[in-house]
Amino acid sequence: MGKIILTAFMKLPLMFKGLSVAFVSILEAIVRSFDNIGYHLLHPLRAIRFQEVRDFISENALTITLIIIFIILIYITFSRRVN
Repeated sequence: MGKIILTAFMKLPLMFKGLSVAFVSILEAIVRSFDNIGYHLLHPLRAIRFQEVRDFISENALTITLIIIFIILIYITFSRRVN
């Protein structure tokens, strides 16, 4: 019984090392996905031809996003009432 407990304590750092490697790799994948999302959101903004339009969109991005979310919520509310 003592050998089993001693072996478990000896293997414990190895288990933590494996878990930490898995945790770091998961975090790395999450950060890469956020980076890709930023690229896909910002790249179309750079592709807009006129500087005035780009400035307007970048200055009012939060308002535009909130309006879109509000419209989606209204649509979801009314589509549930129909069903």
